[in-house]
Amino acid sequence: MEDKDSKIINQRRNVPMREERCYEPVARCLIRALIVPKIYFERVWPKSDHSRIDIVVVDRAGTGDIHVVEVCRTLNEALTKGVRAICNVPTHYRWVAFQGEGILPHNEEAELKLLSEEPLLPESGMGRIGVIEVIRTGLAGNDLGANIKVGAERFRVGDISTLVEEFVNHEKADIEFKE
Repeated sequence: MEDKDSKIINQRRNVPMREERCYEPVARCLIRALIVPKIYFERVWPKSDHSRIDIVVVDRAGTGDIHVVEVCRTLNEALTKGVRAICNVPTHYRWVAFQGEGILPHNEEAELKLLSEEPLLPESGMGRIGVIEVIRTGLAGNDLGANIKVGAERFRVGDISTLVEEFVNHEKADIEFKE
């Protein structure tokens, strides 16, 4: 027989959370892979379709590669809506994130789609959209973490150094490290 605490923990599992709660664990995941990044939440990236991007990351203290992340509730949503939202954003790396292990039930059909990598690849040219899974961690499953499930590969975007400089000069980072 389950005790009251176990019932509460089990009820919390398999319930989606606000996508905004996933921003920080995804940012921490990318921080582990990048060098002195600047991280911005819910910003418009120049030369995009002017829609808000959930997470924009500028590597190397604002002078390096640009990463964008679209955060979605489910893996299936990430592989459809999320990919569509960022597939044409002119940045070096593109990512989708979804609520996974311990948050939502496993979706075998979406996992098979992910294994094929087809939704993550451009019609032609280089690059692959990366996938980040947000998971429950901690003793009671109250904390969130994130892991890279599929690494992003660099897209060819030409020279966007002026865009990067303008963006960094006009936007205040939500998470920033000093060199």
